[in-house]
Amino acid sequence: MNKRVKFFLTFFVVFFSGPGLFFARAFALDHVGMVKTLSGDVQIQRGAVLIPAHPGLKLLDADILITREKGAAGVMFIDGTTLAIGPNTRFDIKGYRFEPNIEAYEFSMYLKQGAALYTSGKIGKLSPGSVKISTPRATVGVRGTRFIVKVQ
Repeated sequence: MNKRVKFFLTFFVVFFSGPGLFFARAFALDHVGMVKTLSGDVQIQRGAVLIPAHPGLKLLDADILITREKGAAGVMFIDGTTLAIGPNTRFDIKGYRFEPNIEAYEFSMYLKQGAALYTSGKIGKLSPGSVKISTPRATVGVRGTRFIVKVQ
């Protein structure tokens, strides 16, 4: 085996078994929920990119859900929380964390415009103080299991 082949084999073994595996895990994009249903024009803004939504699309922390005039979407988060958003809505996922094994919970959302129907999942039951939905004028702290919020 020549020196070049040995070098590349050694490089790949070291990279993929050591720090490379660490970086792969550290930057893994775990989803926080998924689009279950939709109608009309619905998009997900991920960074500077707009993605057309479709049932089954996985949502990431910091995604922004955008519906147009005749758009609507149903979303289910990994803890079982459901969210239905209506037309002309912009709903930002500000922070989401569901790690019951270490009792770490966060459900922080921002409704800039439009309407949303929230139905509590496990986070709302296990740690209701961890659920916050903000609007341009107020923050809703969840103490119940279901409510509608509308921003005009």
